[in-house]
Amino acid sequence: MTTPGDPGAPAGPLARLRARLASAPLRTAGFAAALLVAIGIVATGTAMEVSSRPRFCGSCHIMAPYYESWKDSSHKNIACVECHIPPGVTAELRKKYEALSMVARYFTGTYGTNPWTEIDDAACLRCHERRLLIGKELIGDVLFDHAAHLVEMRRGKTLRCTSCHSQIVQGSHIAVTTSTCILCHFKGQVAGFGTARCTLCHHVPDKVVKAGSTTFNHADASRFGMDCTWCHARPEGSDGEVPRERCVTCHNQAARLEKYGDTDLLHRKHVTEHKVDCLDCHLSIQHVAPARVEAAAARIESAASACRSCHAAGHSPQLSLYTGTGGRGVTPMPSPMFEAGVRCEGCHITLPGHGGAVNRASDVACMACHGPKYRAIYMSWKDGAASRVAALRRQVDETARALGGAPPAAFADARHNFDLVAAGRGVHNIGYAYALLRRSHDDLNAARRSRGLAPLPTPWKEAPFQSACLACHEGIEAQRGEIFGRAFAHEPHVVGAKLDCANCHRPHEERQKGESVRFEASGCEACHHRASTGAPGTAAGAGAPPADCLTCHAGIRQKKVKSFRGDFDHAFHLDEAGQTCADCHDLSSAPPRLKQDTCAGCHEG
Repeated sequence: MTTPGDPGAPAGPLARLRARLASAPLRTAGFAAALLVAIGIVATGTAMEVSSRPRFCGSCHIMAPYYESWKDSSHKNIACVECHIPPGVTAELRKKYEALSMVARYFTGTYGTNPWTEIDDAACLRCHERRLLIGKELIGDVLFDHAAHLVEMRRGKTLRCTSCHSQIVQGSHIAVTTSTCILCHFKGQVAGFGTARCTLCHHVPDKVVKAGSTTFNHADASRFGMDCTWCHARPEGSDGEVPRERCVTCHNQAARLEKYGDTDLLHRKHVTEHKVDCLDCHLSIQHVAPARVEAAAARIESAASACRSCHAAGHSPQLSLYTGTGGRGVTPMPSPMFEAGVRCEGCHITLPGHGGAVNRASDVACMACHGPKYRAIYMSWKDGAASRVAALRRQVDETARALGGAPPAAFADARHNFDLVAAGRGVHNIGYAYALLRRSHDDLNAARRSRGLAPLPTPWKEAPFQSACLACHEGIEAQRGEIFGRAFAHEPHVVGAKLDCANCHRPHEERQKGESVRFEASGCEACHHRASTGAPGTAAGAGAPPADCLTCHAGIRQKKVKSFRGDFDHAFHLDEAGQTCADCHDLSSAPPRLKQDTCAGCHEG
């Protein structure tokens, strides 16, 4: 039997109370700790949830521009953390720590005003991994292959998604930065070659474009093997160099600044391992020229390009003619080729076997773009300009002698326009060249009249009407050729009869292949033989003499035709027998017919 106080005796009520009171602080502390842990977990979870919302990011005023651009971007339904936090728990904790640090710096006033972050490729590829497998795709007018840029090294460098997509396009969230593409493709490259070749990114347009007064079908570029750089050129400006002083905007350690020339190291650190925008270091390269209205001077510079070493801009008669400027008393008239953006090198091309210090333009350059038939137009321009310059030169020299040593101002203007065409070669802009020569002739006669001298006649023939055809076929009135086996001259038709081009020719787009005129040989006879008959309503019917058959049939003397009497010799009958066409042919019919029994008048049997 146990008694109170024995070790084995049960505790009394007082002892049990004292034991409960002794353990209460421990329980209270444990409960408080558990409560604090629970509150911490809830608070942390709530903080993580709240801080994961885009609205939280935009609550900081320095983030407002980025938040606003995100709201208008294609990523507006994707939370910031989906891209700014890479996959994985450790990345989540690291980024949350960085975010809380930013909040702390914000409230303590120790934050910077230029927030900066890096996006891992893994974050992008969670949604865009298919882009690596899709192959080439057309983005705007550029053929692009994501796999080639992300999987393979480009020009010795490993790229990241943010190498091309960045925030430096103001107001556009994580957009493609075309200035970076241009820098990478064009720096240190010859235009049209390597990574700077046009077809690497652009397909040849399958459309007709209009530039100024020129209409151009890009399909001809492929058909004739044209080089894009004949018409398109990168404007003058930066070559993408890196000014050394840009390094000190981020770095001040001498050891790092000494690495300035180590391009492999710099690109690995700035492009591959970290995201530093290319234009933070490089000057930008301009890919295309600005709009024409705002960049007329730049276009003139571009037209001269490498030629300016001899033909200084503003002092070159060739460039003045091409741009349609520099004349006196004549409205500026740019060449259609200049309006279309064709530079000097577009026509002054290097020909195989014709090397030299100067690339001389020739009919080959015209045919390279416009086809073999354009040679006739080039030659008519060249010969026509030379002929008019030679004819006007004689009148200028004659007038200079007649006026003596103090010619009037009108003669100076005439001499200026004449010299511009003579030195600049009219073929650079035939329309403007002919306008200058016409004005020069007018001023020449004005100078003569001021001194009581008789005016001189225009030393060339011109079409007495305006026609769209003359934009290319200026000076056609001087052209001769052969049609339907007969000699043909444009002058009597264009100048004499004042026939518009459309009387005989269809527009180029309506012509059949190989067509020159809209009718067969009988189409000529409809006018010429009718006039020779003296029919009412024609020139002959009004009392004019019959048309001279040999004007069109000059080659008939070289021909012998079969007849019932054997071979008939036209030359013998015309030149030795003294016969005329009307002696043997009935000119009253259309077409004329051989007279019946015509041979019996001279021959027996």
